[in-house]
Amino acid sequence: MKLLLVDDHPLFSFGFAHALSQADPTIQVQTAATLEQAFELAAQDPELDMALIDYRLGSTSGIELLRGFGSRFPWLARVLISGEETAELMATARAAGASGFIGKSAGLPALLQALRAVAEGGVSFDLASPAAVAVPSGVRTTLRQREVLALVAAGQPNKRIARELGIAERTVKLHITGLMSNLGARNRTHLVAVARERALL
Repeated sequence: MKLLLVDDHPLFSFGFAHALSQADPTIQVQTAATLEQAFELAAQDPELDMALIDYRLGSTSGIELLRGFGSRFPWLARVLISGEETAELMATARAAGASGFIGKSAGLPALLQALRAVAEGGVSFDLASPAAVAVPSGVRTTLRQREVLALVAAGQPNKRIARELGIAERTVKLHITGLMSNLGARNRTHLVAVARERALL
């Protein structure tokens, strides 16, 4: 597994990379301290599997960087790393295209489990729940539907979801209707509950 860690704290970057390589010798970690360096390294290595992006990156938000990587390198899985471990930030990261969220308080076993799940095409947004790192099966959803779903789960109204994702409010309603149909949900609350059961959140 080849990873690119984007973090402007040298001690954290070194410790993170060292811990991963010691725990699993098959993991290779490159590090970048700036947005420009991160894009340059990603462009030079098409075999990268994942970008791990710190939420606080100097004057740049990790959320902005998630979107930047998504537009430039759409095949590359993205994971947000943060010491701010809140459901709202996880939902925002997911809406920005992240496949996972890793809190800096996570232990090494949970960290490895999350990375492997994302590398296999799954998602990881709650390290406390084994279901959250499972690869969803039996449910077909688009990336945009997953983004809408994450914000619905965060309690955001349709108007705010539309503004966050840059789409029409009517489009948000269509996505929610489609999700409810696919998951057999009766309403928004039931939709979130079913989505969690299916490891979509």
